[in-house]
Amino acid sequence: MRILSRTAPTFALLALIAAVACVSTRETRPTGADPLADFKQRVDTYMELHNRLERQGPPMKTTDDQAAIRASQQALAARIQAARASARPGDIFTTAVATKLRQLLNPELRGTQSAGTRASIREGTPAEFTLKVNASYPENAPLSTVPPNVLQVLPSLPEDLQYRIVNRHLILHDVHANLIVDFLYDVMCDKC
Repeated sequence: MRILSRTAPTFALLALIAAVACVSTRETRPTGADPLADFKQRVDTYMELHNRLERQGPPMKTTDDQAAIRASQQALAARIQAARASARPGDIFTTAVATKLRQLLNPELRGTQSAGTRASIREGTPAEFTLKVNASYPENAPLSTVPPNVLQVLPSLPEDLQYRIVNRHLILHDVHANLIVDFLYDVMCDKC
């Protein structure tokens, strides 16, 4: 009987811990949350990091010296890469965000009605390169233009971030650091 009386409080404590864990998990995992609001929050968090790390470097003076501009850009990129060493695809383009963005982009980038848009994107797209989060955008690769009709359906971005389409994939490009912040595969069909 003594053993049973000692285990009863232990079981009650374990049950209480399990109940608290379930409530905590539900509170931190929003159900039905707006993916675009989540995307904006993730972009804002990235930009807070970017701005903080940009302030840590020497202020960039207005110059035409390409070497000085590149050195400043590479220094900022190195600080961001170190701070985001564990960054992975989907950190910003989460599954829910990716689903929503594809829904928004499909009318603009898939099907026969969007052939002109796809052709204009392909005109300026760089040769294929390996997409990697936190990697530099290839220095000599052209930056594809994203047509206005595509930009209109995408959430707006802060000044230092831009959308780019590389082949069929959407990337989030940090302009000042020349980094690939995140990417989303296959937003545009190859042969529609």
